[in-house]
Amino acid sequence: MSQENGEAARKLDVHLAGGVAWTAGGKWVTQLLSWGSVFILARLLSKSDFGIAEMAAYTLLLTGMLAEFGVGTAVLQMRELERGALAQLHTFSCLLATLAYIVSVFFAPLIARFFHIERLTSLILVNNLGFFIIGFQAVPLGLLQRDMDYRRLSLSDAVGVLVQSVATVTGAWFGLGYWSLVLGVGVSRLTIALLVSYWKPIPFAIPRWNDIRAPINLGRQAAIARLAWACYTQADGVVVGRVLGDSALGVYRMASTLASAPAEKISSLIMRATGPLFARVQSDTALVRRYFLNLAEILTMIELPLMLGLGLVGPEAVYLILGPSWAGVVPVLRWLVLFMTMRTLGTLMEQVLISQRATRFTMWMSLWNLLVMPAAFFMAAGWKGANGVAAAWIVLSPLTVLPVVWTALRKMQTTWRQFAAALLPGLAGSSVMVVTVYAVRTWLAAEHWPPAVSLVLQVAAGGAAYAAVLLGFFRDRISRYVHFVRNLRKEKQFLAGAA
Repeated sequence: MSQENGEAARKLDVHLAGGVAWTAGGKWVTQLLSWGSVFILARLLSKSDFGIAEMAAYTLLLTGMLAEFGVGTAVLQMRELERGALAQLHTFSCLLATLAYIVSVFFAPLIARFFHIERLTSLILVNNLGFFIIGFQAVPLGLLQRDMDYRRLSLSDAVGVLVQSVATVTGAWFGLGYWSLVLGVGVSRLTIALLVSYWKPIPFAIPRWNDIRAPINLGRQAAIARLAWACYTQADGVVVGRVLGDSALGVYRMASTLASAPAEKISSLIMRATGPLFARVQSDTALVRRYFLNLAEILTMIELPLMLGLGLVGPEAVYLILGPSWAGVVPVLRWLVLFMTMRTLGTLMEQVLISQRATRFTMWMSLWNLLVMPAAFFMAAGWKGANGVAAAWIVLSPLTVLPVVWTALRKMQTTWRQFAAALLPGLAGSSVMVVTVYAVRTWLAAEHWPPAVSLVLQVAAGGAAYAAVLLGFFRDRISRYVHFVRNLRKEKQFLAGAA
C-alpha cells in the first residue's frame, strides 16, 4: 500500500472508530430515554392504545419505504451527483411523498376494515403525514451519511427520541390516549428532518428525467429490496400465528427476541458506520476488501460465541429468566441463534454489494427470499411446528445466503480462502467453547447441580476456553486490534496536525 493510500486508510480507520463510538453513545442515550418513557406510558395508556398505534405505525413502516423510494440510498452511494441533480432529487422525493399520501387516503379505510377498527382510518391518515417528512429529509440525510458525519447523525437521533419521549408522555398525561403515541412519533420525525435540513440545506429544482434517471433506478431497486426484506423477515411470525395459534406465536416471538437481541445490539453499532464507509471507498477494491475482511473477522469473533453460547445454555437460562413454562423456547432458540450470525454477515455483504452498484442483484435476491421463505414456513409449520419454521432459515440458507456470499466475494475480488481465514478465529474458538461447555454440562447434570450454579459454571468455562484459543493461537490478530484502539487518540492528533 502506497504512503498516500496508507494515510487515506488511517483517516478512514479513525472515521470508522469515531462513527462506532458516536453510534454507541447515541444508542445508550436513546435506549435510556425510550425505556424511561415506556415505563411511564405503561401506567398512563391502555394495551389497546398501544395496539391501535402499532397497527398504524406498521402501515407507515412498509409504505414509507416506497415513499422514500431509496433516494437517500442513491445520494449516499452516488458521490458523483452534483448540487443541481441533488436539488432535482429533493423535489422528486417531496412529490413522490405527496403521491404516496394521496394513495394512502384511499387505502386507509380498507386497512381499518381489515383490522375491524373503524377509528384506525383517521389514525392512519394523521400518522401517514410522516410521508412528507420522509420525502423532505431523504436528500439531506443521505448527504450526512455520505459525509460520514456520525456525530450529527447520532445527535439527531438522540434529540428525536428526547422530543418523542417528552411529547408522548405529555400527550398521555393530558388524556390523548393513542393519539399521544402518534403525536410523539410525528414531532420526533419533524425535529430530525428540520435538524438534518439545517445542517445540509438543499434547494428545490424542476426534475429532469435525464439528470435523475440513474439515481432513481438505483433507489427504486434499493427500496424494493428493503420492502421485500421487511415482508419476508416478518413472514415466519405471521405463519406461526396463522397455522399454530397465538400460544405458539408467543413462544416463537420470545425465542426470536432472545436470539436477535445480542446480534442486533452489536451489529447495529457497526452497521450504522459501515454503510457510509463502503460508499466512501467503493472505487478502491483493495480498501473494500480490507474493511470487509476485518469487519467480518470482528463480528464473527464477537457474535458467534455469544450466539452459540446462548444456544448451549438455553435450558438453564430460559428456566431461570423466563420460568419453566417457557421451556418450548429452547429448541426454537437453538435454530435461530445459528442463523443470526449468518444474517449479520449477510447484511455486511449487502452493504458491499450496494456500494458496488449491484442493487439489481440485491433486489432480485430479496424478491427471491420473499417467494421462497413464506412457502417454506408454511410447509415447515405443518410438518414440525415452530421448530420447523425456525429450522427453515438454516435449511434454505444455501439458496438464500450463499448466492449473496458468492457475488459479494467476486465483486471484492476476494477468495474463499481469504474469507475463511477471516472467520477462522471466531470459528475455532467457538468450536472449542462448544465442546468445553458440553463436557461441563454433562458433568454437572450427573452431579445434579442447581440450575443457577450450572449456568454460571458453563458460562465461565466456555468463556475461558474461547479466550484461551484466541490468545493461544490468534494472539497476533488480537494484538493488532488492541494496538489500534490504544493508538486511536494518537492517530487523531496526527491527522489533525497534518491537516
